[in-house]
Amino acid sequence: MTQTRSRSAPAETEAFGLGELAARSGVPIPTIHHYRRLGLLPPAEQVAPNRFAYDERHVSALAAIRALRAHQVSLETIRGMLPSLLEEAGAGLDEAGWVRLMAERGTVDPCVARLLQAARDAFARHGYDGVSVGEICDAAGIAKGSFYRYFDSKEAVFVAAARSTVDAVGEQLDKEGRMLSESEAAGELQSLLAPLAPLLLEAATRELRDEPRSSGIVASVAQDLTTRLGPRLRARRGRALPAARKVVETVILGLVRPALGVRSPY
Repeated sequence: MTQTRSRSAPAETEAFGLGELAARSGVPIPTIHHYRRLGLLPPAEQVAPNRFAYDERHVSALAAIRALRAHQVSLETIRGMLPSLLEEAGAGLDEAGWVRLMAERGTVDPCVARLLQAARDAFARHGYDGVSVGEICDAAGIAKGSFYRYFDSKEAVFVAAARSTVDAVGEQLDKEGRMLSESEAAGELQSLLAPLAPLLLEAATRELRDEPRSSGIVASVAQDLTTRLGPRLRARRGRALPAARKVVETVILGLVRPALGVRSPY
């Protein structure tokens, strides 16, 4: 059971509510509740019955959980390793930062990253039905027999590859370094997402066909890209995330609109 802190957060630490934690981390509120019940998050300050105050430690912890889950690490394993990871790195790391840290520590198997990159490229170019597990393994330089150490099926690697779009694009955005205007961000994001747009479109199509594992992928990618893009935008305080959301939604719709035969309203 998650414990509560007996004292308030340090004065220099900004505290915020659950809705803000969800917005900053890109993790849905029900998922945050689930992680709290499992004891995965740092202790939170209880400010009222059923109300807790969170801070940057929780944002960083959720980023770490997302990074580990994207690399097929179980929640039980995460519960054991997360406290030491947080103690070592402290607050402030985004998901890409956690991936780099865990790769340096050998926590994340580099084979997974190679498989995801190969799968993203293959599914984006040839579609789900045009790709085999063997072809993904060949492109990743991994024996087919080793594939099932990481993913239980082609569908599983498809889902992971679609979700990993956020990491692939986010890492490139991080390399940009400078702050971006909304128009600059839209141009940069469109350039980075264009090669992967067929992958996202297929994920959306599979969701429309009620493929259970594909449910919510595109919405999750959009939310996660919003969270990654927000800190890169030149915007007034409190406006970065809404501006980033507008940019992401506009770019994604612009990329898939031609395939749907829908003209731009502008």
